[in-house]
Amino acid sequence: MIDYQIDVTRTNRRRFPLWLPLVAALLLAGCVRWQQAIEQHDLQQRVVDSGLFKHRLIWNDAAQQRFTQPTPVKRIWHIYIEGDGHAVTVTGAPARDPTPLGSVLLPALGADREPALFLGRPCYFDTADSRCDARHWTLLRYSDSVVQSLGAALQQQIPPGDQVILIGHSGGGTLATLLAARLPQTCAVITLAGNLAVGRWLAANDFTPLPDSLDPSVRPPLPARISQWHLAGEKDTVILPAWIEDFARHQPNAHYRLVPGAGHLKPWQAMLINSLRADPAPSPLQEALDNSQSECGKVTG
Repeated sequence: MIDYQIDVTRTNRRRFPLWLPLVAALLLAGCVRWQQAIEQHDLQQRVVDSGLFKHRLIWNDAAQQRFTQPTPVKRIWHIYIEGDGHAVTVTGAPARDPTPLGSVLLPALGADREPALFLGRPCYFDTADSRCDARHWTLLRYSDSVVQSLGAALQQQIPPGDQVILIGHSGGGTLATLLAARLPQTCAVITLAGNLAVGRWLAANDFTPLPDSLDPSVRPPLPARISQWHLAGEKDTVILPAWIEDFARHQPNAHYRLVPGAGHLKPWQAMLINSLRADPAPSPLQEALDNSQSECGKVTG
């Protein structure tokens, strides 16, 4: 689950030894493999074509009921978008497959009582898409075509009139925020350690620029009708809390929360599952979910 940028010039090979401890930590982060999560939680899946890319979609029982038993009552969907995964190798070369070794967000579908859908990114999760190449999970990872394809795939699935809460971790938070701006059904967005200032992240690490990718921090603010909750890990050294706080400060209807003791990967999965199960111990994520659900309920009437 490496979340770093391809170095096409290879000038940063000298940094490789510094990555080893981080790589080891990421591989031991306790994420659940996506195929295993599907089996454990009896989830359903299919691959859809947006017209730009193929996407693997995975959903829970509540979503299946919404698909097969439509009613005039509007529902609020939780849409999960995973981080950048294994975009590059530890040497800075493009990975052959960007799919993460394990998923941070997918196991949450088993605990979610609302219609919940895991929206796979283009070229991730074994879609066998001939249009994919390494640029789409490196230099073009947050490009307009990627965001457009995510939106088109999602709109094929969500019943008209239903609302969505977009939930993204790391680079998935980047895409959730970019997608929120162009998806009319979005009533809230929640990011967990989200890469919301792509330019600052690249500069801080001396990574290759992403001229064809979008940066939420230099885009117009999201509409005030969209409730935003941006959570940062106190101990996150990959996406610094200050970057997330600064982004939230310049957005309307945005809330920033610093999560004590949290890093880039942990404990987001456990915190999300506990919050969906209404764990008695309150958390910033529980607050974000409850308030987003309430705000979206006001929108849907």
